[in-house]
Amino acid sequence: MRIKLSEKFQNEREDICNKLINILKLGEDNSFLLCDLEEDIEKQNRILELKNEIKKYFACSTISSFKPNFECKRPYLNIIRSISIKNAQKIIW
Repeated sequence: MRIKLSEKFQNEREDICNKLINILKLGEDNSFLLCDLEEDIEKQNRILELKNEIKKYFACSTISSFKPNFECKRPYLNIIRSISIKNAQKIIW
């Protein structure tokens, strides 16, 4: 039986989630403002740069940002949402 990525790469997945948290610079209440992220192109690009690393350690078939020929309005936001849910991190929108 195949080992799940979540079991096989637990530390790597946690590291990626921590990288996302560091990029977002969450507030005291573990939240970030969408308007701040929308204005900060550097943060958006840093999140998108993690795509290759994310592919190694997460099942990406359900993440719209990773689907070929799929138009995603905010791929960086889609990545944040998907990774935080898959890694069960507490990020409050």
